[in-house]
Amino acid sequence: MGQGGEAYRAGRGLGARWKWMFVFLAASLSSTILLKIGQIQYLEILYAVQIVVLLLAFMKNGWQVRISRPIVRLGATYLAFLTIAIGLALWALRQDFYMLSGLTPLKYPVIVTCVRGAQLLASVSAMLYLGHLFRKDDRTLKFAMRVYFRLGIASALYGIVAYLLFPADAERTGASAYHRIHGFYNEGGPYGLYVISAMLVGVSLYHLRWEQPRWLRWGFLLLPLAFLGSQSKAAIIALLTIGLVDMLLLRSVAQRAVFAASVLAGLFLLLQVVDVTNGLRLYRQASVAYERASHLHKDDGNFVLGRVAGAFLVPKMIAAHPLVGVGWGNYELVRNAPEYRGASAWVDIADEPGLGLFSLGAELGLPLLGLLVFCLVLPAIYLRRKDAALPLINLALMQPIAHLFGGQLNLTYPWIVSAFALGFGLRSTRGVLAVAESARPTTMEGKQA
Repeated sequence: MGQGGEAYRAGRGLGARWKWMFVFLAASLSSTILLKIGQIQYLEILYAVQIVVLLLAFMKNGWQVRISRPIVRLGATYLAFLTIAIGLALWALRQDFYMLSGLTPLKYPVIVTCVRGAQLLASVSAMLYLGHLFRKDDRTLKFAMRVYFRLGIASALYGIVAYLLFPADAERTGASAYHRIHGFYNEGGPYGLYVISAMLVGVSLYHLRWEQPRWLRWGFLLLPLAFLGSQSKAAIIALLTIGLVDMLLLRSVAQRAVFAASVLAGLFLLLQVVDVTNGLRLYRQASVAYERASHLHKDDGNFVLGRVAGAFLVPKMIAAHPLVGVGWGNYELVRNAPEYRGASAWVDIADEPGLGLFSLGAELGLPLLGLLVFCLVLPAIYLRRKDAALPLINLALMQPIAHLFGGQLNLTYPWIVSAFALGFGLRSTRGVLAVAESARPTTMEGKQA
């Protein structure tokens, strides 16, 4: 009996250590997409290991586990999405595919859908597990949010220093050859969206009184500078969108007026630093002239790949297959079809449109895209029902907005931020995040400590 008790305690101790290690690695590795083996990010490997650990714990517990209903509903909704997506990928086999040279089997039709489904399943599993964990224990939630925020500050500092010292070294520093800050990312556009998430976590930590003042001061100094230095047009529009949603959620007319004035003033100042309108106009001109430009600059990826090509091709794919799409992951396999590319040049390079949810509309079809959007906004709905403060609702809004403005579904940081939001949204109390309550340590499963 004594030996059994010692073994039980040792097992629990090992489980606790792994829990804290997983939380730390998940919060820290989500700050970059550069750490990977081939095309697989380190964090995705960590997710796979965690799924195995959870399955072993589930089996050891007699295949019994207590999970809150919202987590079950959210997980079931994502499973329904994956099932339909695979079904539509099989249906898409009726169309012609234009295989690129050097294409690996993992990019073949249906197989690529299963690969993306596995990536999504890993991200969803991690989000739900962390959300369940954060719901029960403020200590892990506070720890994870601090790690995420402080790594964001470190990324901003690295990017700013690289911007000042090595402005032309795109490969070895956090500043690109176009003189844009990208921190621990590979380009400024996605990095700008990540910086918004770090700022939102910082605002929540301030609201909760969970972070030391000196870290908050450094964060609110460096993160806005990194945001401006990223010159991310998508990030600026995303920040404006969050502000507009917040304005709609405010109950007081006076508060809405003040908030609207603040948003407009901030937008005016941003436009003085980053020429968003000119950038958008160039994108539009390039997409309109894509057919001709693709022949004149067929070896230049800035003309024949990415958003410029996607803005020309994706609307045609949606118009041709609005209900069932071309198959999840099949964009690069059908983009050379004559009905889509028209008179533009043939492209024999793997490509992603980089248009976020808009490009997924071409692959999934509009009905399934609607189901995905519903899944992404559910954490925000949970928080809104609990009368949560705006800083936490903004955490939940970060993921759908990041994907709306170009972030791919396999980006890791939006899922971590959504887990933070779920940690609050799944609690049974209303009025979540009243400062007087949340400033005190709690377990939230029982009484206050």
